[in-house]
Amino acid sequence: MFARENGRAIVAMLLSTAFFMFNDATLKYTAQSMPLGQVIFLRGLITTSIMGLICLYLGDFKIGRKLLHPVILARSILEVIGSLMYLTALTQMPIANATAMLQAMPLMVTAGAALVYGEQVGWRRWSAIFVGFLGVMLIIRPGMQGFDAWALLALGAVFFMALRDLVTRSMPKGLPSTAVCFVVCLAVTLMGWGLGLKEQWVSVSQSHAYPMGALSLFLIGAYFFAILATRTGDMCAVAPMRYTGLIWATGIGVVVWGTKPDWLTGIGMLVVVSSGLYMVYREHKRKNEQPSEITIKTTQANDLLIGVAK
Repeated sequence: MFARENGRAIVAMLLSTAFFMFNDATLKYTAQSMPLGQVIFLRGLITTSIMGLICLYLGDFKIGRKLLHPVILARSILEVIGSLMYLTALTQMPIANATAMLQAMPLMVTAGAALVYGEQVGWRRWSAIFVGFLGVMLIIRPGMQGFDAWALLALGAVFFMALRDLVTRSMPKGLPSTAVCFVVCLAVTLMGWGLGLKEQWVSVSQSHAYPMGALSLFLIGAYFFAILATRTGDMCAVAPMRYTGLIWATGIGVVVWGTKPDWLTGIGMLVVVSSGLYMVYREHKRKNEQPSEITIKTTQANDLLIGVAK
């Protein structure tokens, strides 16, 4: 039974990762003919409306002012900053490179948990974090010919997304995840509107309507399957599947934009992914050695794997 549940969870995470990549690719493609702020705002209108209906159905709005809890507001602000930085970088750099930068987030979250919350991280995992960031440097290549300043913006986005996940750990128990997701979606939508104040918005044609609908469906599908995966299967079985996003991103980049990573970027991607997989292995081993001391919270798992509301 457990093996069957893990199998379902793995398939769900594969689908979630694919939907996230399709979402990023569709947004990047749409932003070529529509200002970024307008794209974010229109996508947000659809996703926020859907999440609002879900919250109404579940009765989540009954918690009232708790939706304005300081932790939720702080998380939403960090989400807005991280999303703005990442999506701006995504429109200016190859999708495979931007996706590779996101793979460093679990490394950054682990380092932050050790520094902020005092979680025990052994020398092996610290080594994996260090090696992983060396891989990031190969992708960014500061001071070299292949250097891309937009990659620094993507790295900054990863930093704020990691802070978002760390702040989430302080969230009071009992707050519905759907209600929190609604607040975040609303905040990102307002961010798109604010960004649009400095843009010249275009008329929405039929050629825009289809991508906007696809964006919303891809995002909702990504969230749904990610939550299903983290609730159904073992984290150590599910977590490695998120790295398949690099395969999707590289393939989409080649097919749609005719871009592919150079050999140094490819090595950097391999180093980052290997470091992340090694950390998953070490966590699995530590869990087996000390089962009574390890507790994996569903909220933490969801935030680590989903990368909510990009």
